[in-house]
Amino acid sequence: MIDLKYTDKQIEHIQYAFRAFCKKVLYHEAINAYRDLQRRQKHETSLDALSSMEPTAFMEQEIAVSFTVRSEVFFVANEQLATALLKLPDQQQEILFLYFYFGYSDKEIGVLIGRSRSATNRRRDIAIKQLRKEMEVLRNNE
Repeated sequence: MIDLKYTDKQIEHIQYAFRAFCKKVLYHEAINAYRDLQRRQKHETSLDALSSMEPTAFMEQEIAVSFTVRSEVFFVANEQLATALLKLPDQQQEILFLYFYFGYSDKEIGVLIGRSRSATNRRRDIAIKQLRKEMEVLRNNE
């Protein structure tokens, strides 16, 4: 085994280089996190925003539809939203609930359902588009 001896100046340089490296990594990770947040805000729509009803209108309704996802029960009081959600396939419902209610990322949902992050993202986008379409059909029928 080789026993390396460093001078104080070499140790100081190694520490300085390591600190500079760490700062650079943290700086770029902060930029990546900020970009991800902006990207998510640009492309996300909350389930509440899909409905034209005011939040207080949710409280006034007495009928709520229950959805069970991963042994958790969720109640949706908005009749239009609940009807539109019921028209979606079970896996799309699950993805939407895991994303919007549980707050899971696409990667975490992908692990749960056995898909890649990108496939989960595509499935979520498709589910949101289909949900919007169903909501429009329900609004037009009224």
